[in-house]
Amino acid sequence: MAFAGSLCIHAGLAWLIITNLNSCGKRGDFGSSEVYREVGLYMVDDSAQEPEETQQQVAEQLPTVPESLNDSLNELPEMARAVPKLPDSPRIGPGPMPVKPTQPSTQSGSAIPRQFARPPSPSTAGVPGTTKFFDIATSGRSILYVIDCSGSMNKHNAFRYAKAELLSSMERLDSTHKFQIIFYNDGYFEFMDRHGNPEIHWATALNLSRARTFINGMDISGATAHFPALVKALSYSPDVIFFLTDAAGSALSSRKLDEIRRKNNGRAVIHCIEFGEGIKPNVENFLHKLSRQNEGTYRYRNITQFGK
Repeated sequence: MAFAGSLCIHAGLAWLIITNLNSCGKRGDFGSSEVYREVGLYMVDDSAQEPEETQQQVAEQLPTVPESLNDSLNELPEMARAVPKLPDSPRIGPGPMPVKPTQPSTQSGSAIPRQFARPPSPSTAGVPGTTKFFDIATSGRSILYVIDCSGSMNKHNAFRYAKAELLSSMERLDSTHKFQIIFYNDGYFEFMDRHGNPEIHWATALNLSRARTFINGMDISGATAHFPALVKALSYSPDVIFFLTDAAGSALSSRKLDEIRRKNNGRAVIHCIEFGEGIKPNVENFLHKLSRQNEGTYRYRNITQFGK
């Protein structure tokens, strides 16, 4: 009985299926009157809002590659010359989107990345300033002062006046300057660094402060020997030498003047300041020649007028 009932049910379902298929074949036109449309996904890229350049415009902006470089590239293996190409459209699926290269900003007030920043011009970096000593103005990166401290500099407070002018000149130095001070009599005394070594010093606040202490601590004594102090000054290879003396003691001979000029070899300008009593003499002395042979300036100061 159960088998007969199941058979009847399946027979009925088969009859219904056959009946429906026949009706579809009679009534349908199998899509001949339907309108078909293509559908798909459309993704909007942010860069699409910007005007695109044509291939010709892009080609005109690219730098020209030298033929020699093209020849070298053609000799490379094909895999080495292959350049990966980014997809034309955004990627669909897992993974990060391609990053659009960032261009350096040229708008006013915009920060330019460090790799695009223009380096400082070498023509304006480290340009030395100007100073003067006893109204002799000069410019140079390294300035050297050679000051007579022999016993003869005690007249009319000449040495005190020399130190005051030296301090005033050093106040005009800036951070682009180097300087050194040599006091001399029959020997010489150099301004040392903090380790006790003689050297040329940058004009920092600390070094200038230490130099003032050195200057104020100097006093007059002894005889006069000009030549060793000048030779020592030249050993620093300065741009400018200010040489101050009362010209007492033995004058520099023509042979020693020639030796100084030869050792200098045009590197340093040597300015000479002479302290004398009374009106300037009409005859030239070794200080006139020393300054002239080394492209410097000569000045005379009447020490009897100091303090008036």
